[in-house]
Amino acid sequence: MGYLYSSGNEIVDEVGKLAFMGDIIPHTWYKIILRDNEKPYLNAIIILQMLNIYTN
Repeated sequence: MGYLYSSGNEIVDEVGKLAFMGDIIPHTWYKIILRDNEKPYLNAIIILQMLNIYTN
């Protein structure tokens, strides 16, 4: 059975079929969600990830 949508790129389509499960935190969050001292705000990142897991 084929998929309804295609990106036009075979590799991108294959990656799109992957099902990630668990506590996966996007790496970019560690660069975007920062404390005043420019270090990652780990508590905020973990809370956002938990909200993301339970609302999706």
